Amino acid sequence: MANQLRIRGGKVYDPINGIDGEVRDICIEDGKIVASLPEDAPVLDASGMVVMPGGVDMHCHIAGHKVNLARKFMPEDHRRDHQPRVGGLRSGSGGTVPSTFTTGYRYATLGYTTAMEAAIPPLGARHALEELHDTPVIDKGFYLLLANNVILNKLLEEGRMREFRDAVAWWLKSSKAYAIKLVNPGGDEPWKGRKNANIDDIDQKIAGFDLTPRQIIKALIDVSNDLGLPHPAHIHCNNLGHSGNYRTTIETMKTAEGRRAHITHIQFHSYGGERGKNPVSAAREITDYINAHPNISADVGQVMFG
Repeated sequence: MANQLRIRGGKVYDPINGIDGEVRDICIEDGKIVASLPEDAPVLDASGMVVMPGGVDMHCHIAGHKVNLARKFMPEDHRRDHQPRVGGLRSGSGGTVPSTFTTGYRYATLGYTTAMEAAIPPLGARHALEELHDTPVIDKGFYLLLANNVILNKLLEEGRMREFRDAVAWWLKSSKAYAIKLVNPGGDEPWKGRKNANIDDIDQKIAGFDLTPRQIIKALIDVSNDLGLPHPAHIHCNNLGHSGNYRTTIETMKTAEGRRAHITHIQFHSYGGERGKNPVSAAREITDYINAHPNISADVGQVMFG
């Protein structure tokens, strides 16, 4: 017998279908919305409540090594914020980086049904999957960190593009990742042995390779599109947080050359001003570029637990 549910009498908001506060029933069968159900289908009374599509947090940090390090660094958070074991809920702890069960519960409480962990290196994929499997209620997945991968950089430097693409595809399949993640492309090398190194020009050569960040960005955008991944290359641009970094962000977006690309936590990449001085907003320059280039998407970078 099909799994059926009628959500009855809620005030429905569904912008994509033009429904704005209409009181109506929602019929669900086998996890999908259908036109109608038999009269004897189970009913959930939503009278006086809002019914709307679940939220999707497309960039969060809820699994992986950095999350577990943060949990160790912030024990006071866990002491202050307890998740009690009540009803059918498991116990846990909250704070900036909640435990797995608390993460699922709090996302659901906020109306989210999906959360995507945005930065997992290949070697950490198996453990991240175990953590995500332990996170209840919500759907989840992760993006695979590849922009500072020494093997890929070597293949790219040597022009072995078929092998480059095949290596990316193998890592994605083997790790069960959803998309490619780029963080500060080429920026790991300057940090090795030096303090406070930063890349603000994506056309400058990176240490150890005859490559520029722009070449890495373009190659991974191309592979993401060629493989037909459901989400485009998810890019944390170089020069995050520095005054004047909007120029780096726009140059990064230009590298897509009409192909799909996603710029993440863009509020931190939209600063004008001069390096070393207080930043000013360059949001207008960024939004004007994005509005003129439909191949580019972005998220604001919400600040919440995780």
